[in-house]
Amino acid sequence: MNQQDVAALYRQISANGANPSGAVVKLYDRILEDFRRASHAISAKNIELRVSCLNHALLIIAELEGVLDFERGGEVAKHLQGFYRVVRGLILQANIRATQQSLEELSKLVAPVRDAWQQVEHDVAHNKVNVAEKAAPPIQGPAPSNAEAGRELELESTGSRWSA
Repeated sequence: MNQQDVAALYRQISANGANPSGAVVKLYDRILEDFRRASHAISAKNIELRVSCLNHALLIIAELEGVLDFERGGEVAKHLQGFYRVVRGLILQANIRATQQSLEELSKLVAPVRDAWQQVEHDVAHNKVNVAEKAAPPIQGPAPSNAEAGRELELESTGSRWSA
């Protein structure tokens, strides 16, 4: 699945009446699946599959970053952009290191954000909120353990409006 396929999937889900947060959850699910498949590829010493899975995750991250609406999303969109940039860097490092630990750390970083989007999807589906009025989900996650780069990731909901 290339970047055009990822973009087409996002548009198809949105066009078929699914709320945008549902599409985002599906994309996060696929990223986590890519991490699982890459981990299995490391165990099997299958370099080609590992690289393919992690490249696919990078394509999805690029699509998620590409649909950020900075006008309506405000600070939350900026935080998500920073999150995506950090995740992209960590995926590249994981591909170079080729360790299951690096993929586990990535999964631990991405999973809480995925879960927050799922809660938004649930709330929208049950008419608890209108997507246009929903404050961003809390996207606080553990800082990536990347001492060499000295990166620290702090993502918090600011109460700003968001859009997918």
